[in-house]
Amino acid sequence: MIDVTEIFQHWHAGRSLNEMSGSLGVDRKTIRKYVAPAVAAGIVPGGPAKSEREWQDLVRGWFPELSDARLRQVTWPAIAVHHEYIVSQLKAQVRMTGGAPAAAR
Repeated sequence: MIDVTEIFQHWHAGRSLNEMSGSLGVDRKTIRKYVAPAVAAGIVPGGPAKSEREWQDLVRGWFPELSDARLRQVTWPAIAVHHEYIVSQLKAQVRMTGGAPAAAR
């Protein structure tokens, strides 16, 4: 969250994508992706000043997955439906190769 907030602070201060990319170590396309909602909301570099807290609140609204890790874990629900099966296979010591459990060999 702090890195994205920092991107907005630099962008709002009027730094170019090239400058930001070099100093922050973030690809220009990534910077462009993050500032797009601000542009769409009518926020422009050099506009009325925003505190770090205001930027953080905006970032949370635009990119909720950055502050809530559960939103980034999109495969977990798909795996969760197989939980009981996975547990039973682990208890039976079934190997991933499909062979017999070590105790049965």
